[in-house]
Amino acid sequence: MTRHLLVSFDDSELSDRALPFACSAFPEDRITVMYVIDARSDETAAAGWGNTTDQYERWVASRREFADELLHHAEAIADEHGVTLDTVVAIGRVRDAIVDYAADHDVDLVVMGFHPRSRLSAYLAGEFSDRVIRSSDLPVALVK
Repeated sequence: MTRHLLVSFDDSELSDRALPFACSAFPEDRITVMYVIDARSDETAAAGWGNTTDQYERWVASRREFADELLHHAEAIADEHGVTLDTVVAIGRVRDAIVDYAADHDVDLVVMGFHPRSRLSAYLAGEFSDRVIRSSDLPVALVK
């Protein structure tokens, strides 16, 4: 039976490890790569779009362009492994986007990168992955 994997992907070294893992460990399964535009990040607050829809829409458009470039990179990684993948861009809280997509699209396994460089990053990365794990009944593979 073919499984459906969801790989959380961003512009970090973590993603560059998680996706090749998924492609090499599960080459016959369906792999979807997701990039989440985090509408609650510090970047959105710094952009100052709070009261104007036009500024927010420009910010989202710029993030979508970035996401397209990033997902082309993901497709290149998959091509190196002889794997075809689906890509998706979501907007919202990262945890919620991952959990909601997984529930709505019959995902069997979530794959995320995990390689903390310090105690603080270990705490933050652990907290992020912990939130995904606690919010879903699905198995989550952390790749370091």
